[in-house]
Amino acid sequence: MSKTKSIELIRDGMTDGFAEKFGREIPEGTTVFMEGAEGAGKSILCQRFCYSFLENEYTCSYLSTQFTVKSFIRQMSSLSYNVRKYLLKGQLFFLSTESILGESLPKETFVDKLFTCKKLFESEVIFIDSISTLLNESLNYGNLGDLIDFFTRWMGVGKIIVLTANPKEWDQKIHQKFMLTSEMHFELALANIPGVGVSHQIYLHKFTGAQYRYQHATGFFVKPKIGICIESTHVAF
Repeated sequence: MSKTKSIELIRDGMTDGFAEKFGREIPEGTTVFMEGAEGAGKSILCQRFCYSFLENEYTCSYLSTQFTVKSFIRQMSSLSYNVRKYLLKGQLFFLSTESILGESLPKETFVDKLFTCKKLFESEVIFIDSISTLLNESLNYGNLGDLIDFFTRWMGVGKIIVLTANPKEWDQKIHQKFMLTSEMHFELALANIPGVGVSHQIYLHKFTGAQYRYQHATGFFVKPKIGICIESTHVAF
């Protein structure tokens, strides 16, 4: 049986109901691909996954194209996800494009910089949020295979790699390649629900190697200082 990592999160002695929606555990050696338009909720879903991994004592790296370390801590705190303690003890390694790649460097070099960023891949779980923003000027058909092989080698030693992407930010054939090669494929979208209003929707299209049952479609909204709430049960996590 393959080794897995739990995404359960317990607060006040109770499980939150989130993990059951998405298979409870993710096998080691999995690529998780989250796609959606701007504002669909990709980053906040990443943050929820990251926090549960940290709470379950796994090490995580998080590369963000949106947040600095200060704004990341502030964002996580707004959801009652206290990541400061994990940063201080080295369980969470956070990077922004400013700190690791340097704004002065041409974006055409970013894919090569990713190959050489060894510290990022030392953790058990790696988040790149978002890969389409990061590599939209440096990834092409010529080096796409090298990047897929690079990720595959890390997966071969048990890493879980979580990638987010906006399909409008890069070539559609590149986007489809990540959809096809990922073991876990999420699509996030905004929907107008009668009687509810605008809701975030998560569609789990594929989960290769799932150990437990999972839901194909889940709605959620966000409450400040509480976190994400599942629409069907109104359970905050």
